[in-house]
Amino acid sequence: MSTRVGRQAHDRRPMAALVVGAVWVLIFGLSSSIADDTPILSRVSEDIRLLSSDEMEGRGPGTQGLEKAGDYIRDAFRQLGLKSGTSDDTYRQPFQVSLDVKPVVGKSSVILRGPEGREWTLESGRDFQSLAAGGSGTAAAPLVFAGYGISAPTLDYDDFEGLEVEGKVLVVFRQEPQQDDENSKFDGKNATKHAYISTKLQQAKQRKAAGVLLVNPPATTAAEGRDQLPAANAFGSNAAGVPLVQVTQAVIDELLAAAPLQAPPDTALTSAAAVEKQIDGELRPVSQPLAGWSVELESAFERSMAQTANIVGVLEGAGPLAHETIVLGAHYDHIGRGEFGSRKPNSGEIHNGADDNATGTAAILELARRLSRRGQPPARRLVFIAFSGEEKGLVGSKYYVENPLFPAEDTVTMLNFDMIGRLRNDELTVFGARSAEEFYAFLDRVNGPAALNLKKVDSSPAMGDHFAFYQRGIPALHFFTGITAEYHTPEDDFETINVPGVVRTIDFAEQVLDLVLAAPARLQFVQGGSARPAAGGMAYLGITPDYAADSEGLRVTAVTEKSPAAEGGIKPGDVILKFADSAVSDLRGLMDGLRKQKPGDIVNIEVRRNQQSVTCSVTLGRPQGS
Repeated sequence: MSTRVGRQAHDRRPMAALVVGAVWVLIFGLSSSIADDTPILSRVSEDIRLLSSDEMEGRGPGTQGLEKAGDYIRDAFRQLGLKSGTSDDTYRQPFQVSLDVKPVVGKSSVILRGPEGREWTLESGRDFQSLAAGGSGTAAAPLVFAGYGISAPTLDYDDFEGLEVEGKVLVVFRQEPQQDDENSKFDGKNATKHAYISTKLQQAKQRKAAGVLLVNPPATTAAEGRDQLPAANAFGSNAAGVPLVQVTQAVIDELLAAAPLQAPPDTALTSAAAVEKQIDGELRPVSQPLAGWSVELESAFERSMAQTANIVGVLEGAGPLAHETIVLGAHYDHIGRGEFGSRKPNSGEIHNGADDNATGTAAILELARRLSRRGQPPARRLVFIAFSGEEKGLVGSKYYVENPLFPAEDTVTMLNFDMIGRLRNDELTVFGARSAEEFYAFLDRVNGPAALNLKKVDSSPAMGDHFAFYQRGIPALHFFTGITAEYHTPEDDFETINVPGVVRTIDFAEQVLDLVLAAPARLQFVQGGSARPAAGGMAYLGITPDYAADSEGLRVTAVTEKSPAAEGGIKPGDVILKFADSAVSDLRGLMDGLRKQKPGDIVNIEVRRNQQSVTCSVTLGRPQGS
């Protein structure tokens, strides 16, 4: 039985499924497929359970767990008689993904120069940490203390009022004043947009500051028990264009001991704690130059890469259309221990990704079993692809489309499976329903006997591995049962999966596939209605919308951690009504609004939250991956 560090796992499967799974694991090991004569529910259950077990380490890029998952899929394809999609018979199409952003050794430095000719070279990792959110760059300038780096005239608080900061390096506290005061005008104990790093960087950039030295306010470190330096990518890696370094309180205390800040009527503030107490007590800034102190800093960052691979198995067709290809795809990677993309960051727990996307991977394995055992080859070639790198930005599917193993011009359809494990109220969403002229008729024909609550979404949004195929002019359907509370958390485990619902989705998709296989001519591609990803300088927001919603505005189902949306106060469940000055009734309306803006712009986004109108001020980010 799989166990989770720090949290007990409860396996609620029927005993028969447990016995079957135990027998197959004992005989074949984790990298073997489930026998074709095993009952369907049991074999699909075991695929999902094994792929989402702790042994797979959350299938994060660069982990042995992801390699094990790839081996399991490869061995299943091989045992079913599918040939390798690659000429070397490995079934693996290799490529690289970005793992992390770290400071470049030798190009991350902070040198402080103070009164009486003092020079102090700080030690990286002990005294300071360069932060990728600011970006690479250098600065050599006097130091100016700028409080919390906040300009909030409507709250009668402005750290920058009367302060000359152009060309200077700012010293600012993280968070915001009175953060532990229920009665604070900064929304009590709830963080406002002014607490966000991106907001502080935007304020510094607007005022042409040369850089920012960030420091934890003492109240925060007292509560946490230590003054901790964050990881280089803790606040994201979309560079704001203002070099950003966090230093320890001990560093700031030494600066202030040599050059105290002055507060009225005649108070010398000689430590970070004294400064914080002064500002929070009076709720008045004490911004001023740090007399005699200047800094010379440099920040540069590099990305670490990991080798991974798409796993590709092929069932050749026979007949006059055998040269045409249908791709059946699902991503098998996930987010490891939540190092990126987690909705519960820093937990350190394995994010098993049972729904996302062990379920979709199980679907293509089950379809491979069924199609390979029919006794005759299909009318068109079937290429089964387990994609890697999806969680890093659809990397694997993009790589395949750019480097196809079978001619793209003869690839006639793509069926994608991603998060099909939580069928509720018989509701199945299918995206891309208008990407081929024939799809509506096919879906309706199959759904007669299936009797699902089928939501056909015309557009092909950039939320899955189907999108690269759609961009290439290939009709693509994406099967999906919806976002859940467990999405991108450690709780996305096998016991939450509706396995009968997964099987119903597979049955439905198999019948759609049969109609595509039987079509006398290739399906007619339809362009339009897609939600394209941020590209060509389009600003980045960082939400997952409810593409299938039938309501006024655009409902937000998830908000990416530390994204512009999150830092601007947008929350899951909000319904976006207006973006800047334009009404938003659907995804197209939001995309149109984003196209009119550029990274760094601050826009007001009106949302409906708990039947009330709320306006969020959002600083738009750079396109993901840029």
